[in-house]
Amino acid sequence: MSASLYLAQVVIVAAAVASALSAVPESRRRPIRRWRLLLPAGLAAFTFVAEMIHPSLEELDQPEVWLVAVAAGVAGFARGHFMALKVDQIWNVIRLPRARDGLWPAVVLALLAIAEAVEVALAAADADDLAFRPLVEFGMALVAGFMVGRAATAWFRIPHVPHSELVEPPR
Repeated sequence: MSASLYLAQVVIVAAAVASALSAVPESRRRPIRRWRLLLPAGLAAFTFVAEMIHPSLEELDQPEVWLVAVAAGVAGFARGHFMALKVDQIWNVIRLPRARDGLWPAVVLALLAIAEAVEVALAAADADDLAFRPLVEFGMALVAGFMVGRAATAWFRIPHVPHSELVEPPR
């Protein structure tokens, strides 16, 4: 197998693990900066697209995978619209009182990426003979779509949420 295949798998796994790690502060129910809400979803989207385009751009022509991503995005939109948000408009921080649904999909994404990397590493000669790859693509589409829909909707809701005191002003 080529070194580029292994390098691509390392990048995919690194992005997926970074997505899971970046979702941890949000799940701790502490105030976070607004941009931290978008980081796990952005890394999940990058992971999904990187998985789709490797080894060639023709892999993007899979409407059924994109349909799964869009359907999951709609579910994420619904979750982002109805989840509880507390926003400190002065200090520009947010807190998600019940936000474990951002961490667990990111962990699933990391596990899928690691499983795919293990399959690639164990494949004897041919990268085209990866039986687990379609399942990984559908799983990543599901997770990334949900995470992007959830984060984008919550992000656009932030200016319209009433102010809550989340940060003590310096005395």
